[in-house]
Amino acid sequence: MTQEQSAPFVKVAWTLIICLVIGVAYAQTLFNSSSEGKSEDMAGLVLTKIQAEYLLGVSELLGANREVAAQANILDIGTVDQRLRYIAFMLFLQDKEAAKQGALRLSTDLESKHIDPTEAQHEVQEQLDILIRGEKIPDKKNTLIAQLDWFGELLEAPQERKDELIRSAKNKILIVGTIFVGICAFGCFGFIGAILVFIKAGSGKIQTGMLAPKLRHGIYAEVFVLWLILFALLQGCAGILADFVLLQHLPFAKMSLTLVVFFLSLFSLVWARIRGIYWREIKDDIGWTAGSGYAKEICYGIAGYGMMLPFLVAGVFGTILLAFLQQLFLSEGDSFQGTGGGAHPIFLEIAESNWDVRILLFTLAAIAAPIVEETMFRGVLYRQLRSSLKNWGLALNILLSVLLTSFIFAAIHPQGWIAIPALMGIAIGMNLMREWRGTVIPSMVVHGISNGLVTSIMLIFLS
Repeated sequence: MTQEQSAPFVKVAWTLIICLVIGVAYAQTLFNSSSEGKSEDMAGLVLTKIQAEYLLGVSELLGANREVAAQANILDIGTVDQRLRYIAFMLFLQDKEAAKQGALRLSTDLESKHIDPTEAQHEVQEQLDILIRGEKIPDKKNTLIAQLDWFGELLEAPQERKDELIRSAKNKILIVGTIFVGICAFGCFGFIGAILVFIKAGSGKIQTGMLAPKLRHGIYAEVFVLWLILFALLQGCAGILADFVLLQHLPFAKMSLTLVVFFLSLFSLVWARIRGIYWREIKDDIGWTAGSGYAKEICYGIAGYGMMLPFLVAGVFGTILLAFLQQLFLSEGDSFQGTGGGAHPIFLEIAESNWDVRILLFTLAAIAAPIVEETMFRGVLYRQLRSSLKNWGLALNILLSVLLTSFIFAAIHPQGWIAIPALMGIAIGMNLMREWRGTVIPSMVVHGISNGLVTSIMLIFLS
């Protein structure tokens, strides 16, 4: 195949990639937008509980109820159910004035938006108003525990149960705080390491680990397109199969099917073989190699996680800025906009699942996703871009390839456009590890550690 023959296929493949990425991103935006207007925002309720439990744990550790109560006003947003939970939390913290103001704002917003709360929500409002006035709720009423779960327990559960909830919140903060301190320390060393690597790379002491561009690398644009399509089709078929055999009532079997789908999507690599590339060449091209040895490359991956963290921090600031701009220009006073639209679906799955399913979710996040996504993004897509942009000069070639691959990686994730800078920060670190080491083992390790830690923290808070 000559370069002239392969070029049109590359252009067509990239046109499809762009269209598919835009389509996926737009579909996710529609899904999040449709979720914002719902009276129930389950992901938002879970987030509210995590934030409140965090504040409760900090309050117990620092003995600063008043200061924590002042910070808790960040919970006074979202759906009616979320805001009712804020009022309950303020009552537990014995800040009746904040609870009273929250109840007044809720009533005013409901009236201004011409929204009628459900019967259950109205009943909760009445009971919370009774507690704000310092009176006792009549026994005949449905308990707040049934309506507000954890928040209701803080108000109505026996003291022994309340003490247990408080101890749990404090212990979770101690565990997560220790993890966070460890990550920060590791990130400091990673920042120094990243600077040293860049200095050595600039002086020529560290060379790229990528193989020289080959004419055959254009085919990997086709492979990536097929992977996007195959992955979507497999997910759709898995959903239809789950509904057909009633797997929705068997969460473990349904999640197992999802895990299988991830690995089955790698069959898109067969297209490169059909197009005439030998398996040995495919493995070399996409970084399925041992590099300097599996143990050494795993160690590079662990170090690479630390070097990735500064990029993540920069990305998080970008995400915070986008969130601020959205609230400033796009929300336009929507008092009941849900807060869970940008949450990854796995977040709610963890909250609602038993431990057998949670173990599978952890496996999916920390093992399956890193293997499959690193193969396709850092292995296939990054390889193709580095070869296609070979005439742009090495520095610009690497920069454009890293940024474009990272953007596509972030855009097709379900957290929404606001999370793109943070996800790009992670992806940039993984792309640079691929560039440096050649093999995808270190980027898989970085991906696995990142997903594993985030999932572990969610498991701690949601257990």
